[in-house]
Amino acid sequence: MDDLTAAWTAWTMALAAAGFDVGPHLNAPADAGAVAAAQESSGVRFPAELVALYALADGQGPSPEAPQAFPHHRFLPVAQARTAWGGWDDLLRHEGPSGTAAHAEYVTVRPGDPVRRAYWLAGWWPLAEDGGGNVLVVDTDPAPGGTVGQVVVAGPDEDERRVLAPGVAAYLRALAAADLETEEVDEGVVWWDARGLR
Repeated sequence: MDDLTAAWTAWTMALAAAGFDVGPHLNAPADAGAVAAAQESSGVRFPAELVALYALADGQGPSPEAPQAFPHHRFLPVAQARTAWGGWDDLLRHEGPSGTAAHAEYVTVRPGDPVRRAYWLAGWWPLAEDGGGNVLVVDTDPAPGGTVGQVVVAGPDEDERRVLAPGVAAYLRALAAADLETEEVDEGVVWWDARGLR
C-alpha cells in the first residue's frame, strides 16, 4: 500500500533525523507465507496496512542498544508477535471468561475512545512490545464506533485502554509529526519518547 509505505518512510526518516536510525536494526521483509500462517493459526485477520508493514520489515532485532521503532516499544517480528499473542490466548483459554473478567475489573477506557474494556481480546495482534509484556496492538475487534486496525495500548501494567490512532498508517504519520522527547538514561545512552503516542 502506497500510503503505508509513505508513512513508514516518513517516520523512519524522522527518527533517523532525530539521531535514532532504526534502519540498520530492521529485519528483512516478512515471508508472505509466515504472515499467512500467523493469521491462520491465530484466527486474527490482519488489516491490509499491517500486512503491508510486514512486507517492508519483519520487525526489528532484539539488541538493547538499538533504537526502538515505536515509543518505548520494539517492533515485533511476526514469529515473536505470534508467540506473544499465544501467551495471551493461553491466559484466555485457561482462566476463561470469569478469570479474565477479574483482571478486567481494574481496566478502564480513556473517555471517548472506541475500544473494548477488556484485559485482553483474541482479536488484538501485538505490533510492538516494551519488554515488560505491555504491547501496542492492532485491534481487529473494536468497540462500536472504532476502526478495524486501530492501534491500542494493552498489557499488565496498562490499566487504561486507549486508541492511539485509527490505523497503522495514521499512527506512523502521527509519530512522524510528533515532537520527540529525548533523555540521557546513562552516559552516552539516549532514549527517545513520544508520550502521547504510547
